[in-house]
Amino acid sequence: MVVQLFVISTYWSRDAFALMLNLTSVMNLIPFFLVAAYGLLLVTRGETYEKRPDQRKRDLIFTGIAVVYTLFLIYAAGMKYLLLAAILYAPGTALYFWARLEQKAQVFRPIEWIIFITAAIGAVVGIHGLATGYITI
Repeated sequence: MVVQLFVISTYWSRDAFALMLNLTSVMNLIPFFLVAAYGLLLVTRGETYEKRPDQRKRDLIFTGIAVVYTLFLIYAAGMKYLLLAAILYAPGTALYFWARLEQKAQVFRPIEWIIFITAAIGAVVGIHGLATGYITI
């Protein structure tokens, strides 16, 4: 529903194609960063290097570059699109939170709580920015 509201709002956008292109790009960068960070975590733990320990150093270099590069891309994308992406991620994250509570399962691990709280704060700031006109689409 939130995504549909964004698509409808492009009607009033000055450059709807550029808005959606930039927004989808930023929305892809966040999962890319999380995957790169998870890869770096696996390499630093050394969990999968029993058969080929010599490849660990190479993978550490590649994942380190991937983390730095995706962080740079997120920075280069700009805060406006990052906050708009947070608005779109928030409802899905809230539904996940609700479903885990219904299943009586552990909702998040500590690092996931940090990501969730960061996304929620970003969504609130993004909504406030849209409401006050600080962020325009």
